[in-house]
Amino acid sequence: MQKGQANHPPSLRIFFGTEMWERYGFYVVQTLLALYLALHFEWEDKKIYPLVGSFTALTYISPVIGGWIADQFLGQKRTILTGAAILFLSYLTLGLMASNLGLIIALSGAAVGTGLLKPNISSLLGNEYPEGAPNRESGFTIFYMGITTGIILGTTLPSYLNRLFGWPCTFLSAAIGMIIAFCVFLYGVHRYQIADYNPKQYQTHKILYAAIMILLLWLGSFYILRDLALANGVFAAVVLLSLTYLLSSIKQESAAQARQTIIIGLLCLISIMFWAFYFQMFLSFILFLKRVVQPTLFGFYFPPPYYVAIQSLGMIVFGFFLARNKHHSNKIQRSINIGNKFLLAMVLMTIAFALITLVCYLSQDSNLLYPLYIIPAYLIISLAELLLSPVGLAAITMLSSHKRVSTMMGIFFVSLGLGGFLSGKLATITAIDETNLSIMGVKAHYATSFTHLLYILIAATIVSFILNRIIKHLILLTPNTK
Repeated sequence: MQKGQANHPPSLRIFFGTEMWERYGFYVVQTLLALYLALHFEWEDKKIYPLVGSFTALTYISPVIGGWIADQFLGQKRTILTGAAILFLSYLTLGLMASNLGLIIALSGAAVGTGLLKPNISSLLGNEYPEGAPNRESGFTIFYMGITTGIILGTTLPSYLNRLFGWPCTFLSAAIGMIIAFCVFLYGVHRYQIADYNPKQYQTHKILYAAIMILLLWLGSFYILRDLALANGVFAAVVLLSLTYLLSSIKQESAAQARQTIIIGLLCLISIMFWAFYFQMFLSFILFLKRVVQPTLFGFYFPPPYYVAIQSLGMIVFGFFLARNKHHSNKIQRSINIGNKFLLAMVLMTIAFALITLVCYLSQDSNLLYPLYIIPAYLIISLAELLLSPVGLAAITMLSSHKRVSTMMGIFFVSLGLGGFLSGKLATITAIDETNLSIMGVKAHYATSFTHLLYILIAATIVSFILNRIIKHLILLTPNTK
């Protein structure tokens, strides 16, 4: 398979494998963190949600700096390998240091490593496709299926390891996953001659600047997670800086490119709203499942992280059919489809929340909920994610200027981070203060609090509809490009 042909580039398998193992390690932490804090550290809900929300936010906001480091100093390949090494050390720390200090050191390191790796591997994949390639979006969907495979492993195997060997073994398995990811990517770089967008020559002063930036990013993450009161100001500053960068880029670009950059900004707004509710799977939903849903399915052990595995399995099934769609269209048609898919993702998320809320209202007794009542909502979320996340990654590589593609990819991940931060805020609506509530009382509490979240989600979907109309208007002002 060669560039320019109808098939995908052979290096796609390397990006698939690297992200699969990177996501395995990340989801070991992401999926189990709230349970780890509740069961091992015995924290209250109102203390758990801000930390998990801030950690989630940092892991998706740090890519804007990781993308900038790659663009200015190291290039994408070296930045990816550096991020993988930092992630390995962070997961090793989490497995070996079962203390508050070890927890914060490890989580801040994981945020830094993710920031260095995530935007740059997506950018490199985009560079493997020629300009205007019709199979770019399906390639990113296949890539996302690799991510999803890692998520399935990261949400099933760790729960089994934890049940048999405890928390340390669970987190050490994440470190092993990063060793595999590092080796797969290093092999692929040499085997397929994967190229940076703008190749960087080895220069000592650039390596030093990059090291300083990485250290500052780690220190900033450490203090934010140690003192969560700093989070509000820091994330507000991130919004201001991202907006300033977008406006500055728009002023420097041609009229056509400026409109495309504005479209990126509007897509990011929809993305923020989507992820604010999506990340409830790792916050309010996972504690809800632990408290009022049966831990078995058809007689087999079925803990809360397995629902995320079901959601990921749904993404593989749905992704298989979406990746087969090779409809040829021009750039204007593809851009309009992107906006429509973002809006549909919000509609599906609303339906999923409505189903979970309805289940809570229809089962006001002392019995635990049956897992099959909840699983359909997770499958709907899987389709919603496929309509937004891989489509968004492809959109950034299609709409961005090549000079700014890694930084724009970082800004897209900032939208996920801001969604994660808002998710922590929204999850506090569901927090349970009383420790002696009956199962019936807990169900009633979640029915009421999920209703409040549903109202907010409906309002966000209406806003997304308005933004999509604006996106279509901007697209139709852009010359028809193949």
